[in-house]
Amino acid sequence: MKTNKLWLGILVIILVFGMAVVGCDNDPGDVDTWSNVTSFSQVNGTWKAPSTYTGNAQGIKVTANTSNYRITFNAAAKTMSVSGTVTTTYSGGNINSFWPGMKESLEYMNQMDGITASANDANHSITTTYNNFSQTLDDDELAGAGFKINQDRTKLKMSQGGIEIIYTKQ
Repeated sequence: MKTNKLWLGILVIILVFGMAVVGCDNDPGDVDTWSNVTSFSQVNGTWKAPSTYTGNAQGIKVTANTSNYRITFNAAAKTMSVSGTVTTTYSGGNINSFWPGMKESLEYMNQMDGITASANDANHSITTTYNNFSQTLDDDELAGAGFKINQDRTKLKMSQGGIEIIYTKQ
């Protein structure tokens, strides 16, 4: 049970720290109906993050730039794999109080196979590269991660602490 919680925690770390941004839809006429993801069959395949995001988290401006950032779910193997690079820059608010904790999390991330993370103190940015990082989850762990999927299964949304990330099906 402890191992399952560890993997779920890792999933959240990847999604939040790797993509701690707000996904934006520029077409106001495009309204989605979201439902909870409860099994791998709903998300099977590859999902891509847009190349740029901006948002606010606890009064701190968050800007992220991604390069080939993709999450792939394999329903048969019950795995989630992540590839690509994301650079997230934090500014404003109480960033000076927030920054040491962010940097501390990098030590843990760098111990994981397939993940390299580094910090730039000059501009408060974190660059994380995922080289086919993969983990096995069961449907309950996936459901507990808080993913939502739109009505036509073309968008996948992750919300955590007021931060929202929207991926598109490839």
